[in-house]
Amino acid sequence: MRLEVHERLALLTLLPSEGDYSALKTIRRAKEMISFTPEEMQFYEIKNVPGADGKLQTQWSTAKASEAIKDCPVDEFTMNLVRDKLSELNKKHKLTEQYMSIYDKFVVAYR
Repeated sequence: MRLEVHERLALLTLLPSEGDYSALKTIRRAKEMISFTPEEMQFYEIKNVPGADGKLQTQWSTAKASEAIKDCPVDEFTMNLVRDKLSELNKKHKLTEQYMSIYDKFVVAYR
């Protein structure tokens, strides 16, 4: 699945950090595929900076991000996990703009 920088960052926040052993192994592989290599961090100029509220915010070069969109293989387990989480957020009216494009890819386009 072709994922942009902001979509990869959003997916990393959606993936759970706990579960059973086999789920955690699959989630770890997914995180490794979605995460950024040191070379990508340098290419996209990704950095964390303090925001106006004092919380760290991730910034990157939008010009560089439009040059290279990564094709990330997403297994069926991870696809279902993300789809369920996004659907749950939508149902509870807790979906944010941050997740709109991945909602389109994982939920709307999947149907």
